[in-house]
Parts: sequence; structure tokens; C-alpha cells
Amino acid sequence: MLLSKKIKPYFKMRASSLAIFLLIFTLSAVVNPNMAMANSQTGLPDQIMLSWTDDPVTTQTIVWRSSADTKSEWVQYLSAADYNDSFIGALEVAAVKTELYAGYSHCEGILSELSPDSEYIYRVGREGAWSEPASFTTGISDDKFSFVYMGDVQKGYENWGEMLQHIVAENPSLKFGLLGGDLVDDGYNTDEWELFFNAASPVFNKIPLMPAVGNHDDTPIFWKFFALPENGPEGFKEEFYSFDYGNCHIAVLNSNKMGAAKPYYDKLKCWLQQDIENSSQQWKLLMFHYPPYPVVDDGHSYNFQESWVPLFEQCGVDIVFVGHQHVYMRTKPLRNGQVQADGEGIVYVIGNSGSKFYPGGDNHDYIAHQETNISSYQIVTINGNTFTLIARNADGQETDSYTLSKPSPYNSQHNKITPLWDAYNSENIYSGASVMTINDIIFRMKYFCDTIKAYAVNNLN
Repeated sequence: MLLSKKIKPYFKMRASSLAIFLLIFTLSAVVNPNMAMANSQTGLPDQIMLSWTDDPVTTQTIVWRSSADTKSEWVQYLSAADYNDSFIGALEVAAVKTELYAGYSHCEGILSELSPDSEYIYRVGREGAWSEPASFTTGISDDKFSFVYMGDVQKGYENWGEMLQHIVAENPSLKFGLLGGDLVDDGYNTDEWELFFNAASPVFNKIPLMPAVGNHDDTPIFWKFFALPENGPEGFKEEFYSFDYGNCHIAVLNSNKMGAAKPYYDKLKCWLQQDIENSSQQWKLLMFHYPPYPVVDDGHSYNFQESWVPLFEQCGVDIVFVGHQHVYMRTKPLRNGQVQADGEGIVYVIGNSGSKFYPGGDNHDYIAHQETNISSYQIVTINGNTFTLIARNADGQETDSYTLSKPSPYNSQHNKITPLWDAYNSENIYSGASVMTINDIIFRMKYFCDTIKAYAVNNLN
């Protein structure tokens, strides 16, 4: 268990002025590879990233890279309202350190018992070697929020980093990011990971990134670095995981392990079915790497269509985010391999955010929209029972949009009442009708001795 403690005054460290910090946070400073390289050479913490391993509303997980020869590293944090260019009085959480690769350690700190929808200032490191202050905001329980989805990065990290800066500048209220695998081209190449994190950290040290693994990055570095929920099936924790945000349930899968011939196939299917069916969230989303409905047919798509798609449909999945084929593509709603009306099938979205491109392929009748030879990202906005996706290219120009609305859970106003006999007063007002007045002025209504349409009433046993 990680314990928090107050920082004593003699722990006071020099920090950037609040004005400078807020300017940096608002404008999202341009990626500076030289600064990141300097950090790696001086022993300062770098590659700082946010994710969630528990409830997004009250916890925040922070990971970073440090020199292997450091003994202890910490997270210092406090409410933004209490921050005055100083971490005096801040809370402190000890990081768990593990081996990353030659010369470097991975550090992970989990902040808990945070206030919902609240901004915090934090820094990581140790005495004499602290990161610059950064900020995050805890999650909300509200049903209106936005996040960004991105497919494969794999190439062109500097351009990708610039696109990230543009994304957060144009969408400052984003709550988190999803990344559908193949973050790098060679998952064993530490230089590529260096380039990826140099581009990613200036954005994802402020909003959490929740990734899926692809076929290029399924290596020890991926699993050693990212801290993800451990609510997956035994033996596959973090490879398969899920989390809730607002009224969304999002399950993330390792498509490298989803072959029907695998000995653990039934185990994985059982976990996913239970995970989705046990969720009461209005929207059910999936993310993994290989597309079940591709632009170009491959051996993976047939396996998913036969072995997994029926389960997705059975469990009521709404949207599936995938990658792998280095194009942008959105399908029409699909069920049983056939195009359906909106709301009657699953929509599959292939993303590609990097600079590696493949040409378009077969003209499948399930393709609603396709874009080739572009880097792109998708802004998803949930507003109650409405899902909106807007795809944009690296310049921010809209290239596609899709909106799906579900029927409201209730087709009438519903009110919470206390079902006790002394909770209301009644009086006859004219022949055949009475008025029942609920105490505390919940509402007035007329009732008759007749069959009427039933409306939803909470807490009525």
C-alpha cells in the first residue's frame, strides 16, 4: 500500500512560476526532444505519463522513467487551489521502482482519495531532481465529455507530437486518449520508444492515455512501462482490461492473443462476456488492434468475424476502435455480417495517426467512409444518449463525422419518491378524481381508478 504524507517546509523546492506553468498548460508547449534528451542524460525524471489503474473519478496513476541508480522517487501533489508556486504542504506518495531496461528504472505512483472533477498540480522525482510541475483533472461522473482516439503511430513521431499539440489546443476539455496499438515500429528498439515518449509526454502528462497493444509493440518495454487496470482474466491482466468513464464502459483487448486456436480462447471470451454484461453503462466500447472488418482482407479478419464478432453483438457493443491497416475507415452498422440501420449493429472505426500509410483496398459494401494517405485522429463526444465522432486530419480539417443516438432510458419524467404511507397527503377535489401531494413538494399529479401507462419510479419496492 502506498502512503501519503504532508511535505514539511524544509522539503521546499524551486518550481516554475505559476503564471509560466499555466501558460504552458494552456498552450501546450511544442515538443522539445533536446530537453527530453537532456533529462535522460542528467538523471532528471522524464517520459512522464498518466493512466488509470483504478477509478478515474478519485485516483490518478503516474508513471515515469528515472536513472537506475536512484534509490527512491516520489510524487508530490496538491490541489491547484492550494498551489502557490510551492509544494510546501503537499502530499507525497512513494513510487514503486522496477527495472525498465539498461540504465533506467520505471517508476509508478498511484494517487488515491482525490476529489472528483478537481484539478491537481504535481511533480515527480526526488530531492534535487524534480520534474517541472504539471497538472491533471480527476474524472467526472457526468454523461457529457470528450476523448480522442488514435490509431497506429509507428512512424513520424515528431509530426505526431505536433499533431497532439494541435489536438489539445483545439480540444482543451478532452478527458483522456485511447491509442489502438503499434505505438512504435520496432518494440525492442529503445530509441523508437524514446521518440514516442518525447512526443507523447507533453500531452499525456496532463490527460491519461489508455493504450491497446499492437503486433509491433508487444514487447517487454510496453508491458514494463504502461500501468493499466489489472481487472482482466488471470494470466492476462493489463493485456485485457476495462474501465468506466461517465456513462461509457470501455474494454481494451490484446488482439495478438485472440486466435480461436489458442488454448485460452474460451477463458478470454468468458471474461469479456462477463465484463460487458456486468456493466450497466449506457455506452459499450471496445478497442484492440486487428480490424474484424478490414479495408484489405487478411487472415486476422476472418478469425474475428467467426470467433469474436458474434459475442460483441450478443453483448450489445456499440462501437469498436481498431487500427493496423494504416488508413482511416468507418463501417456502416453491422450485424451478422450484414449492413443494418443505425443503432441496429456495431460500427467499426479504423484509425491511423502516424506517418505510415497503406493504399485503400477492396470496395466492401460495409465501408461508410474511407481516407488514405493521411494522419488523422477522432474526437468522440458523449452527450447522454448521443455519441458523436468527428475525424480530422493532421491540419485539423474535418474528414468524416458520425452521430448515433440511443433511445433515452426513460420516455417520461421520473421522480424519486419515498414509498411510505406518510409521505403524501390526499384530498378529493371533484367527482372521480383526487390529488395526491407528495411531501417535500416533489410534484402534484391526478390519479384515477383505471389502467394507465406506467412510468419509471425510483426506489419503489
